[in-house]
Amino acid sequence: MPVADGDPLASCLRAVTEALPPSTPPYCLIGALAVNAWGRVRTTRDVDLLVFSQDPDRTELIDRLLARGFQRDRTWSERNPLAKESILRLTHPSYPGLPLDLLFAADAHGASTLSRRRPLAILGLTLWVCSPEDLILLKLKASRPHDFEDALGIATNPHLQLDRDYLWSWADQLGLQGELHYVLHAAASGRETIGDH
Repeated sequence: MPVADGDPLASCLRAVTEALPPSTPPYCLIGALAVNAWGRVRTTRDVDLLVFSQDPDRTELIDRLLARGFQRDRTWSERNPLAKESILRLTHPSYPGLPLDLLFAADAHGASTLSRRRPLAILGLTLWVCSPEDLILLKLKASRPHDFEDALGIATNPHLQLDRDYLWSWADQLGLQGELHYVLHAAASGRETIGDH
């Protein structure tokens, strides 16, 4: 994904990476930017990072972002009170309309996702990105219509060799067997190399 001159999304990403502390806690890019890396290309106007949830690393990361000009989006927090323990939305005045969502890894799958992250070049930067298998599972956990489309876009990428044993193991643990079967079955209709469970 080449970076365009003056691309505000690339500039925002660079500001985020430059704010990370020297002893950066595990993080990885998820959301639409990761979907672009592994599956279908779609536009996005935000940055989603899955980050290690434990203090003091969590506090240090947030403090450094705030020191670099990022601000808590209190309006969003008030509208999403149930998400305040799992998601922190930040904004930066230099990048209006480009929120940064920090999603805190609070379960075993989140920890596994962080342990399997991979370095990839995105918008001219080398960033840690979640694996395609974990991105599929994250999308199935979210379960919105566009999340299924994103998961299908990854599953039908002919350049990927998905670890289906890993997918099914976590689908069983997370109660996502039906959702994963749907995605892989739909992908199989367009690409013979992906089969059913």
